[in-house]
Amino acid sequence: MRTTPANDLRVTKTLEAIDATFRSMMLEGGIGSITVKALCERARINKKTFYRYYETLDDLMAEVMATYAAAWRWRTSHLHMPEDLAPITREFFLFNAEQDELFEAITCDPRWDVAQRQLQDDASGEHAEHVPDGWTAERWHVFYAYQSAAVLAMYRAWVADGKAIPVEQMADLAADLVCRGAEALT
Repeated sequence: MRTTPANDLRVTKTLEAIDATFRSMMLEGGIGSITVKALCERARINKKTFYRYYETLDDLMAEVMATYAAAWRWRTSHLHMPEDLAPITREFFLFNAEQDELFEAITCDPRWDVAQRQLQDDASGEHAEHVPDGWTAERWHVFYAYQSAAVLAMYRAWVADGKAIPVEQMADLAADLVCRGAEALT
């Protein structure tokens, strides 16, 4: 992880330029299309500057993903599966709708499925592994797979339809559908 001098405006501006350029380039072609040289040219920094903060592009990608995951964990830290299934489902829609274009691409574009799964694991992987009291591991894994896949599929459909349903209504609809389906497993 990188360390930066506190309150150094030059460092802040450099890191913001790296981040903004990286996000833009990710949207244009994905991580496989980015080189450190090209990123540095567009961000108007030299390669030494990039390497002062990141060892590799993968480290930069990990930092971007960790930022999203940390925001999600903070937002839902008071919620617990399976008892808070409806609020977690609602928050998924509300949180996702507030994120940037890169987050939406990672979440909705099937070409980003590997990154999306990694983000999901980083954000809430403990839920998949932690079997709640009263559940068998097998039933819990089915429940967790259902909840994860159903919410993601509904979010992707909502985005593909141009977000025609207002987000609050969609969050309520998704929570209702997921909870009704989950009743079969509880």
